[in-house]
Amino acid sequence: MTTFLLAAAGAALLGCDEVPVTSAAAPEATPEAAAAPAPTVAVATDAAFEAGLDALRARHGLSAATPDARLARAAQLHAEDMVRQGYFDHVSRDGRTYIQRIAAQGYPTCWPVENIAFGSHDASGALAQWTGSPPHLRNMLTSGSVAYGLGHAGNIYVLDLARTC
Repeated sequence: MTTFLLAAAGAALLGCDEVPVTSAAAPEATPEAAAAPAPTVAVATDAAFEAGLDALRARHGLSAATPDARLARAAQLHAEDMVRQGYFDHVSRDGRTYIQRIAAQGYPTCWPVENIAFGSHDASGALAQWTGSPPHLRNMLTSGSVAYGLGHAGNIYVLDLARTC
């Protein structure tokens, strides 16, 4: 399992600015799953991460990114799901893409992108991983007014970003 997650992490860092939608059908929902309440997620910002992201964007002549609770909730739920189900991917085990997960939290999907990191001990470490990867860096340097949400569970970090609509 660890080998799989490490291999997946390496593959993810090679480039994931665009995630292909798979043709596999999502599993059918059971009545029990449909009746289960959505987990409650506490959404908090990481001050060091926010400062680092804003400094990165400023160095490239871009405005600061704005934290958004809906994007943070989408990111947090995905991080928790990956840890709980033992996978590392932009597509959830139920077949949903980050675009669908962001929309499910009520955020209008204006140019959404997602970065995921495995193995960081803190959000600043995840930021450093993403900064060293051209596709992930490109996501963080999305032009215009940008909102973001950061989530983490264990040593998996998820960053969802989108232009404000």
